[in-house]
Amino acid sequence: MKRNQWAAALLSALLFLSGVAVGALGHRYYAGTTVSAKTTAEDFRQRYLAEMQSKLRLTGTQVKQLEAILDDTKAKYKAVRDQYHPQMLAIKKEQISRVKSILTDEQIPIYERLVAEHERHAREQEARDRREEQKREAARDQGK
Repeated sequence: MKRNQWAAALLSALLFLSGVAVGALGHRYYAGTTVSAKTTAEDFRQRYLAEMQSKLRLTGTQVKQLEAILDDTKAKYKAVRDQYHPQMLAIKKEQISRVKSILTDEQIPIYERLVAEHERHAREQEARDRREEQKREAARDQGK
């Protein structure tokens, strides 16, 4: 009888420990695969710079040159974006008017609120991106 009690206790302990191990692995997998929607362009830039530094073993001069290249590329992207921005706004206005044309009188105010909310979120994101860019530039200027 004592032997059966020890075996039961040992099996219970093994079952408990295996549950702990599976739970820990599951938590590690879940925590490692979550994606943040709040990743900014600055976060991406820092990860890119860190990856380039570690994998290519860049010197300090090369890092500064890479940062200059990234700044130049960003400015060129912005110039292109600014160039086509009015056309994109015209397309967006056309879409809004076409959507309104299929809605009922009761649906239109709700849709207009949704559009306003989306535009507000976009403006807030642009403001956050601008602040991050200014912080980065200020930090870079202090480092020079």
